[in-house]
Amino acid sequence: MLYRDRASVVAALVVLGLILAAFLQFPNRTFSLTVLGSPLSVDVSQTALIAILLVGITCAGTDTIVRSHPTARHIEARYSFVTWTVPALTVLLSTVLLSRAPTRLYQLAGYVLTGLILILVISAEYYTVDPAGKRYLVARLGLNAWAYLLAAAVFILIYSAKSRSLVSATGVTLVSALLALEFLRSAGRGFGRTALYAAIAGLCTGEIIWAMNYWRISGVTGGLILLVGFYLATGLANQQLQGRLDRRVLVEYAVVALVGLAVLLRFGP
Repeated sequence: MLYRDRASVVAALVVLGLILAAFLQFPNRTFSLTVLGSPLSVDVSQTALIAILLVGITCAGTDTIVRSHPTARHIEARYSFVTWTVPALTVLLSTVLLSRAPTRLYQLAGYVLTGLILILVISAEYYTVDPAGKRYLVARLGLNAWAYLLAAAVFILIYSAKSRSLVSATGVTLVSALLALEFLRSAGRGFGRTALYAAIAGLCTGEIIWAMNYWRISGVTGGLILLVGFYLATGLANQQLQGRLDRRVLVEYAVVALVGLAVLLRFGP
């Protein structure tokens, strides 16, 4: 169970970093630049610096743990970085949310929850290295469920910020493409083809927010609509990679997407 010990060390370092961040004060810096003929300001805050540091620690630790799997040498080396995505987004989301916690009690609960979830996520990434392993299916399903929750939370945060489409669409596209690559690697195809489908799914999701930025809807509703689009894009891409995409599957996904969209527009906050 060496991988669990290593995952616990990574989680402990991340939690320690989150705790120290609550007592540190760094000055904010703002950088201004011109993009496509219009000004753009980039704020580098303490939260951003801490997030970069902790995400780096998480990625390095996850990579070491995944590569320690007995069958890791048999997988395509280019897939290694894909296993960083879910742990890194978990840490990124925790850093952002805990910086907004209203009380110390909420922060304390967040530290404990972050550590436990990170151990589980890294362990699940370890199990998915070997598709023939007895814990592969449970780990894969657990990662998929958590990845969808992460996608929903990140999409809500991005849409709630009401940033320019250049910033928000780029962020949504990047997050969607990385998560799609994590989903689609289970299809068992080559990295090149899988990465192409993941990029297409990411672009399709990112393009949705260009139109949504003209709507007057809440951040929660907007983020969940993006999640519906992401689910549709990744689901169809996965079916195509596995050679199961036909008219029936198209109709099923279209019906689910339309029902989800209708419910959100009718009952969304």
